[in-house]
This record gives sequence, C-alpha cells and structure tokens, in this order.
Amino acid sequence: MIISRIGPQQYLSNLDAYDYLPKYIKNNDYTRVLFLHGVKSLNAAKTYLPAWDPEITVYDIYFNGECSPEEIARIRGLVRDNDIQLIIGLGGGKVLDTAKSAAHYEHRPIVTIPTLASNCAPWSCLSVRYKENGEHIDHEVYDNATNLLLINPKVILNSPIDYFVAGIGDTLAKFYESELIFKDLEEKGPLNVALTISKQMSENCKDVLLKNSVAAVQDMKAGKLTDEWLSVVETIICTAGTVGGWGDEYSRSTGSHSVHDALTTFDETKPLLHGERVAYGNLVQLSLEKHFEEIQILLKLYGTLKLPRRLKELSFKNPSDKLVHAIAAETVTPEKAIHLLPFKVTEPDVAQAISQLEEITDKYKASVAVGN
Repeated sequence: MIISRIGPQQYLSNLDAYDYLPKYIKNNDYTRVLFLHGVKSLNAAKTYLPAWDPEITVYDIYFNGECSPEEIARIRGLVRDNDIQLIIGLGGGKVLDTAKSAAHYEHRPIVTIPTLASNCAPWSCLSVRYKENGEHIDHEVYDNATNLLLINPKVILNSPIDYFVAGIGDTLAKFYESELIFKDLEEKGPLNVALTISKQMSENCKDVLLKNSVAAVQDMKAGKLTDEWLSVVETIICTAGTVGGWGDEYSRSTGSHSVHDALTTFDETKPLLHGERVAYGNLVQLSLEKHFEEIQILLKLYGTLKLPRRLKELSFKNPSDKLVHAIAAETVTPEKAIHLLPFKVTEPDVAQAISQLEEITDKYKASVAVGN
C-alpha cells in the first residue's frame, strides 16, 4: 500500500523566511515552545532569527549530537515535563530528525529550520536513527509531515561546503535507488499519479544535479547566491523530499543507503558524512546493476567534487578481499533495503560489485592521469 506523505504544510524559502516564525507562533496561539539546536547551527542562524515574543516561554535546548533513541527519549521527556506546544528544530539532518521523532511520539507540531543543505531531512516525514557511536540502526516513517519549513538561503550559503557536497551525493541516490523499481513497476502496468510524480521528481534530482552541481559548488565557495546554487539547495532539500513523500516505500532507499548503513559499522568511515557514504553507495549499486556508462559519468563528477569513489577514499588504508566481503555481508543483512530491488542480491553479488568498482575506478584515474 502506498501512503503518500507529500511534504510540509507551509514552506518558505527567502532571505526573510525566519521573520514568519513569530507570526506563525502567534497565529496558532502557542505559548510554550521547545527550541532544539546545535551550537554551530545557532551561531550560523542567530543573526537572522527574530527575537522571541516576551509572552512566549521558550525552552532553549542544545542537541547532544546524535539522533539516537536515547536523545529522542531525552527530548520527549522535556516536551512532556514542560507541557510543550510546539517543537522547533534548527540545524542539520540529525537535529531535525530528532525533533521530528519527538514531535511524532508526543503528538506536537514541528517546525524545521535547516542550516545545511545536506539531505532532505527538513522536508521528509521520517527519521534515521543511530546508536550513540554513530552506527546506523533504522529509519522510522511518521504519519504527519512537518508543519512549517523555513529556509534562509544566506544561512546555507555560509555553511560548510563539505555538507553541501555530501548533500549532492545523497540526493543523486533518489534517482539511482528508485530507477529499477520504477521500471519494474511500469512493466506491470501504468504508474498511478503518486508514483508518476515520485518518478518525475527522482529524474529531476539527477538532471539538476548533473547540470548544476559543479557550478553551484564554485558559487558557494565564492559566496555567490546564484540561481544555479539555489536550484541545487532546493533540489537537495525539497525535490528529494518529494520523491519519498509521493512514492513511499518504492522510492526511499535500496542499494546506496544499504551500503551506507553497512559502512557505518566500520570505524574507518565514522568521520565521513552521511552523503559521502551514500555517494559511494551509488557507485556500488550501479556496479551491481552493471550500469557502467553511468559510473563513468559519476566518476568524473565525484572527482571534481571530491566525493569518494573507492575504498581508499573511504579511509580504508589497506583494502583487502576480506574487507570487501565484510562490507558486502553487512550490506545484505535481512533488514537492509537493498532487498527491495527487483532482483535477488547476495553477499557475493555485492562483493563482486565492489571489486569491479575498484577496477573501474583505477582504470578511470589512470586514464585521467594520462590525459593530463
């Protein structure tokens, strides 16, 4: 059964977006608000945040750093103990996922204010949960989407470039992870409206990012707020969110995120960002599907953006067959989303895909070196 959870009830993206927050709070008669954020995220946004109405009681809470069951439970406790009426999350994906989870379980409305363009967490109605050590646990899908999403492009323009690049890698997965599922569904009959929109949005993710990502990164490094840059930002946050929002389980994650989830169990990859691991997962999935021409396109893009293309670039100093099979085995455990692909995937299949990707990447790098 497809249950479409399309997106936020209200969405603003402009330099004055934050100014709507006091009006939203007043319009809904909220008087007790929990404001969850990180240290860096608050510093990034505070110049643009309006002053709190003195009649509003605001519980200013710092995020502990991980969207874990323990952190979610802590925030839920604060919501209950202080009779919170509205939860506001400010920051990156893990802050917002924690705020969304607390809002869901405590039946409170939620406002998301991203300070990074690193994933679609501000838009989507799910949370990805991790252990306190950063190891992936699972994701939870919620009944209701965000009530209000506010984006100030200036805040994101001044955010760390690495998160933006990682967001590009994560968002490309929206196309590569759902492509074969949609093809399989189309062979069985016409897609319904929800899946048709989801498919179109996944294609838009790929098209916009392949066209504009390199220029957008250059613009961001130069501090230029351009149309190309903003198109990538909103693709990462909004268009990506609509893919899973409309398509539900058919368009959330398959191979790329299963590789990501597997990599989180290895200490070497802990310093990497979510989207960097997913970006590598895109290549493994394409290798598994034998889409070698598409791999060449991404190898070029990844080389420019400095996204990981092989095991050494994931911080594995001495990759071995043992490591390849260990990653593959973790990628295909029974609960992984890779099994949603319309063909059987086994540990030897993934191991072969990883090994083949290593060979393809080495040949590509050698050819580039000769060309230079």
